[in-house]
Parts: sequence; C-alpha cells; structure tokens
Amino acid sequence: MSPSSAGRRAFLRQSAVLLPLLGVGLPALSAQQQTCTGARHRLIFASPYDSDMWLSSPHMHQQLKHNIEDFSNGKICVEIRDKGLQGVGHELAVQVSRGAIQGALLSVSNLSPIVPKLDILNIPFWAAQSQPYLNLITSKLWQQQITDQIRAQSEIAILLYHLPGARTLTSTRQYGKLLKTPSDIIDVIFRVPASQVLRQFYQLCGTTPVQVAWKKAATLAANRRFDALDPSVTGLYNGPNGLNRHIGAVSLINSVQDGWVSVINQQWLNSLPRKLRIAVWEGAEKTFIQHLSMARRAALYCQRGLLRNGATIYYPSADEMAAWQEIGGYQRREWHATKVALLGKVSAFDEFLAATQVNNGLTFPT
Repeated sequence: MSPSSAGRRAFLRQSAVLLPLLGVGLPALSAQQQTCTGARHRLIFASPYDSDMWLSSPHMHQQLKHNIEDFSNGKICVEIRDKGLQGVGHELAVQVSRGAIQGALLSVSNLSPIVPKLDILNIPFWAAQSQPYLNLITSKLWQQQITDQIRAQSEIAILLYHLPGARTLTSTRQYGKLLKTPSDIIDVIFRVPASQVLRQFYQLCGTTPVQVAWKKAATLAANRRFDALDPSVTGLYNGPNGLNRHIGAVSLINSVQDGWVSVINQQWLNSLPRKLRIAVWEGAEKTFIQHLSMARRAALYCQRGLLRNGATIYYPSADEMAAWQEIGGYQRREWHATKVALLGKVSAFDEFLAATQVNNGLTFPT
C-alpha cells in the first residue's frame, strides 16, 4: 500500500463496505476480461490461484480488478491471468521486475531474492500471527523503512499485502507423521521456498532443507522427494496441481506469516497520468481493506477442506510452542547476523518488533 492520509483511508474503509467482500455481485472474470471498452491502458495481473476459488483463497482477483477499473473510470483494464498460466512464485516476480507483465500475486518468500529486506518477515515467532503482522505492515516505520525503500530501489512496488495465515509444519501424506516437537523434525527432508531465512530456520531445527519450486511441490510430495513442508493452511489447500490431496498431518506452530504480496511494475505505473496512478493505489488500498474479512473466512474454509481430504490438524500445547520458540525463535543469537545483513543493525529489528504491538486502526477478524 502506498502511504495515505487518515481521511482517505477512512473513506476507503467506509466505501469498501458497499462492495461485497466475497465477490457477490461482481461479474465472472471470464465475462469481464475482454469487455474493457474505452480503456486506454491494460494491466496484466498474473496469479497462481484460480479466480473461481474465492471461497478458499484471499487472492482478491475480482475485487482488485473491479476497484482499479472503478477508480480509473474504466481507463485502466485489468486482465487477470490466473491458475498459474503465466507461471508461479519467483517466475512471476521476475516477469513483473522485467516488465513482461504489469502485476502479480506471489509469496513474500518468492520476492525476497529480488527485495532481500522482505526476508526479515521470515525470522520466526515475532510477526507470525495476523494482528501483529497487520500492525507491522501498516506502521509508519514499515512503510518508510521497507515499502518505500523497495519502491525507491527496485523495479517493483508492493500494491498490497495479503494475510493468508501463519506457516505450519506439515507432513506429506506419504510421510504421514505428526510433527509435534523439535525432536520429531530432526533429519526430516523439508521443502523450503526461495528464502535464505526460512532455510536457516529449518537448519536450526535439524532438518535437511531442500528448495522446491511451488509448482512442483505436489508432484514431488507424491513421489516422496521430501517429507514435510510449511505453508499456511490456506496455502496448503490452494497449492498448485492438487497439493491438498497430498497432505498428511498439519501442526499449527504459527512460525511465520505465510504472507503474500500483490506487486506492480513501477515503470508501467509511472508511465500513467498522475490521476490514473492515484487510481491504482486507491483501488489497491480498498482491496486490502476488503481482504481482511475474506482472509479469515478463507482460512476456516481451507481447514475444513483439508479435514475432509483426510488430513489431521494439530494444535500444539503451550510447552510444545515454547520448545519451537527456544530452538528457532527470533531471540536466538544465530539471527543477529541476518538482522544486520537485512536491516543494518540489530536495534532496527527491535524497532520493528515493537511496531507489531501497536494497532494502527485496522483489526484482523477473529
């Protein structure tokens, strides 16, 4: 989200209520795609998720398209390329960065090789829960030190953040074991995304981390190429190629927010007239406000879906959570070098940690 005045944010909050959060009343994307009569600019927005699966995923395709087109008075046509047809994960980050497409939805971990500072979010157990994460990303500190600097230093800008839920410890159906405590995960072959920080976390836990592209996770899980993985419940259920059919036991350790971001190519954005640039930001901010309720409902839907598919969902005890925190939490000295490398000094991380405790006017539904 771009920085905005309190008055504009309040207006967007109020007007968001007028558009149903779950897409009711919005035309199907298939009918919308080629009907942008009068549009002067086209925004191709790619996503790994299926637009029709809005009950299970806070991808907000319909809402983002509607809002940007509405704020631009139809001068911008948003074309959604969903279901991974344009690629997934890091592939999409590269395409947006190079200007092959104008925007995309991807995981924070997929963006971290291009914008390393974002990897600070993958240090465990400090901003994993949705409300602290929401507090952090809406803080002035985060906007100035992270979001604004990304805009100043890279080809990509973050349009909006998505909160699909916290990462889990999940065994594949082939492996099947419940990962309750750190001793359960020693020597487990663990799938990790393109995040050095997440790789370090699972090394601290004693696993053998292997980087696996998101689009290959289902196939390799079925073929026993890895034993466990860590997406949120929402990520597990919506993963590509039927990943939810290959899930065994899900342990809700809430290590790291499995954050997504919708990003945009800055060269394309800056080529627009000023009024249309503002329209893009206002459309994105309205979508962000709308997505908060959708994210919570989607997570519950996904949890029920995994259970129907035969997966087990486990809520760790307080003692078990303390053991995970002790072995891999943000307080460990092993993270000092990472904090310095990403932020310049350890005290900068402490300021971000404090920001997770301050509500900035938005509350995540419980």
